[in-house]
Amino acid sequence: MWLMYYIITLPVFVLHTYILAYWLLPQTFFKGKLWLALFGSFVLLIIFSVIELVVSNELVFKVFDESKTFAPGYLNPSNIIISGIGNHYIILVFLAIKVGQSWYSSRNQTAGLMQIKMETELEIYRYQLQPKLILTLVEELEMTTEKQPDRLPEMIIKTSGFLNHFLFDVKDELIPLHLEVKLIGDFLDIHKHAIGSRLNSSFIVNGNLQSHVCPPLLLLPFINSAIKLVYGCNNSFESTVLIKAEKKYLLLTFTFWSENDFRLLHKGETEITKQRLMFSFPSKHRIIENVDDNFAELSLEIFN
Repeated sequence: MWLMYYIITLPVFVLHTYILAYWLLPQTFFKGKLWLALFGSFVLLIIFSVIELVVSNELVFKVFDESKTFAPGYLNPSNIIISGIGNHYIILVFLAIKVGQSWYSSRNQTAGLMQIKMETELEIYRYQLQPKLILTLVEELEMTTEKQPDRLPEMIIKTSGFLNHFLFDVKDELIPLHLEVKLIGDFLDIHKHAIGSRLNSSFIVNGNLQSHVCPPLLLLPFINSAIKLVYGCNNSFESTVLIKAEKKYLLLTFTFWSENDFRLLHKGETEITKQRLMFSFPSKHRIIENVDDNFAELSLEIFN
């Protein structure tokens, strides 16, 4: 009998809950109309309490167990209020389910939007980075033409080879590590040839590159900032790029040093690099910066 009671009266509770959760509260409580929400809830309590009493008495108790039938005059204020309060426990369960579903849906939607936003920002950054690096190369070709025209043909050949990979091979979210290494090596070769003895550059690669991938152009923005500093002054600098690939560990380090004080401005590059690593390797990376008056070091660690 009680099973039939809950089956037959369930639509009453569901209808009550949906009117309360989808119509009354959005139209009153969520708009700051607290007293109107309370009044509406009380009216719904009375209406659906009467419906529940009539349905349970006429369709359940009289059919399945006449001993549970209400006495005449059962639709009195006392029974209606008591029944309505009791029914609200069931309604609260439905509301809790509704709130949980809304929270879960909102959370997933927010996470999805944040993912799309990050993907868009990283895509924009990558397309902005390419013109920046190309502009730097063009400016350096112009400077070389003016100061050392004899080096220009070889620089054009090296720049052409770099741009061929830079423009056409760097299109995916992750690229093979050996391609990243080649891009860094070509980029450094171009500038070592143009700058000459004022830039003492070392490029060290250890380990098995074939088993690793990484976001494209991770170190190049930082190397480019340092190179522009070299072109803008007459001081001498030393730089080291270290790439170490182990079975489940990848290290990319760029070190820049001079006997004279200098300052590299790449805070924006650091922040976007953090986002790129968080997107591709969430909770599996680390960025370490070490900066002094005449020394700067950036290390990117990726744990697979």
